[in-house]
This record gives sequence, structure tokens and C-alpha cells, in this order.
Amino acid sequence: MPNWVIEGLIATSPRPGYTPGSEHRVPEETVEEWLSDVLDFGISSVICLLAGDQLWLYQKSLPQGLLDRYREAGLEVAHVPTLDQLTHPFTPEQYEEAWRAFQLLPKPVLVHCSAGHDRTGRIVSHILGRLGSD
Repeated sequence: MPNWVIEGLIATSPRPGYTPGSEHRVPEETVEEWLSDVLDFGISSVICLLAGDQLWLYQKSLPQGLLDRYREAGLEVAHVPTLDQLTHPFTPEQYEEAWRAFQLLPKPVLVHCSAGHDRTGRIVSHILGRLGSD
């Protein structure tokens, strides 16, 4: 379920089907439930931070891929991929890529990685910092 950071502007969420512990393939129904929740929440766009180490979890149930499924559901999508479990997951260029995507995407924008905390929090903090300085 999405959570507002700034209502009507930016939200966060875990990825579809996230559960703590070992990762497992995510069934299509789980993605569809997530999409329904996100769309009901009023989200227009997604900045997805998942890299190939987690996108593979959707290959079997979504032959078109997770990002294209988001697009098919009517969401605008930006993809700033980075691996999970890194001490410094983003380069300065990736932070700026996320900021530019946020500026261009229709609002509200949902940012997600896997759990919706570490990588998501870093990108959202960067966006909030840029909003405050602009």
C-alpha cells in the first residue's frame, strides 16, 4: 500500500509482492492487486529503482516485464535501476536522473525499490532536498 510523503505529490511503497526474507517469484494476481491499490490511491507515475537482481522475480508471470505492465495500466514510468544491499547504491548521476524524472513525470509520483525503505528513502530525500532548494 502506498504512503504519502507529500500528499498529492510524492509517495512511497514496497514493490509488488514484497515480503521480508528470501525473495520469490511474484504471481500476476499480486501485481494486479498492487496496481489496483496504487491507481486507487491516485498515483499517476512511478520511479522504479529495481535492477535485474529483482526484476527477474516478475518474468514468469509478466512476459512483458514489470515496467511495461505498469505502462499498460496507465502509469508513466521512469527507471533508475540499482542493485539492492549496496552501501552507496546511487551515483550522483543517478540522483540527478531521478530528480529530472520526478520533475517531468505527471504527479503524484510513487517511488519504490524492494522494501520501499533504503533505496527509496535515499531518492525521496534527494527529491525533497531539491524541492526545498528550488
